[in-house]
Parts: sequence; structure tokens; C-alpha cells
Amino acid sequence: MSWLDNLRKPKEEDPSTREFFYSHDRLANQYFAVIRLTWYLDGKVCAVTESSIATYDKDVVAEFTSILNNALKLGADAAVVCIEEAQALGIYEK
Repeated sequence: MSWLDNLRKPKEEDPSTREFFYSHDRLANQYFAVIRLTWYLDGKVCAVTESSIATYDKDVVAEFTSILNNALKLGADAAVVCIEEAQALGIYEK
């Protein structure tokens, strides 16, 4: 089993909920969103990745929700800065 397989299958002792931060703000260079993901292995940070989605990409909302959905299901923390209001993307506070 590789370290990537360990990321895909969270261990039972890992918390089932992760942190999610969303900020509505303007971005430079016509970006739609910037997403920073923090990945964990054995309860410790093992990687941090950052993705940007340009406003001219086809289906920006689908790409945005796909990245977030997969990352949160796999146990990553997420921090997002986006030009769109959270409610317009189906993100609501609990």
C-alpha cells in the first residue's frame, strides 16, 4: 500500500469531520476560486496542495464542487477564496 492509498482511505481513528473555510472576495487575474487543501496521514499534515480555477474555464462551478467534494470525502481540510457567494454554490453554514 502506498502513501497515496493511505490518504484515500481515512483510518477509523481519524476524525470524520474536517475544517472548511470559505471567503468571498475578489481575485486577481480573472480567477474564479483558489482552493488550498491540507492532507493528513496518521493525524499529521503530510501535504498541502493549492488549485486555482479560472473564470474562463468551462463549467467552473462543476470543477469547483468536484474538487471540494472529493477532498472533503477523502479527509482533507479546505480553505477557499472565491468570487461567488457561498450560498450561490450551495454552501450553507450548519
